[in-house]
Amino acid sequence: MKTVLITIPVYNEEIDIPKNIPILYDFCEKNLQNYDWKIIIGDNNSIDGTAGMAKKLENESNGKIIYKFIPQKGKGLAIRESWKSFDADFYIFMDADLATDLSALLVLIKELENGNDLVIGSRFLKNSSVKRSFIRKITSKVFSILTRLVFGLTIKDYPCGFKGANKYVINNILPQVKNNAFFFDTELVIRSAMGGMKVKEIPVIWKDRDKTASKSRVDISKVTKEYLRELSKLKKDLKKTNE
Repeated sequence: MKTVLITIPVYNEEIDIPKNIPILYDFCEKNLQNYDWKIIIGDNNSIDGTAGMAKKLENESNGKIIYKFIPQKGKGLAIRESWKSFDADFYIFMDADLATDLSALLVLIKELENGNDLVIGSRFLKNSSVKRSFIRKITSKVFSILTRLVFGLTIKDYPCGFKGANKYVINNILPQVKNNAFFFDTELVIRSAMGGMKVKEIPVIWKDRDKTASKSRVDISKVTKEYLRELSKLKKDLKKTNE
């Protein structure tokens, strides 16, 4: 029986945790009966009621939900530390707001079983259905184009918060990833693709549930600058490695 580890990175998610983790749990109970699965709540030192909510769910789950405390902030760090803490065949992460419809989870696992090393949800595929703010659509599209141009890749969606990897990626690519924040999974995708891994994009049904989606242009500008900075750093690092 294949082992599936699903990580949910969280920081101050006391509202989404009690609402969405049970939804994910019930979905896995009904649809992953042929797998040994676990849900890891990776908590980046939340300062609200996240820990209490997560521990309550852990105690009621018969070992299927595990709360893991990480003392530093960073989405990437929460995913990395959760993945490293448990042995599995397939390692998955998704955002706590469940923006990606869970029907894609079955497709993702199937594609890993089919021999793909890294499977990523893509909001830019023809069969994807996406509901999000105009500014976020444009920003994501620009990020995608820039990343493809810088690295010469054909992958369309890099930062989508829905990805799965096999053990080979965890053992060989994950240790190379240096970013522990929002750029973590983009770097994981790029390093996997540049390292010859089989990367598969799958269509998703995506609904942006972030109530802060209409943030100011200043925030978008700040994120864009940081994204460009991380792309540049990664490009230099890969060039140095290949010299």
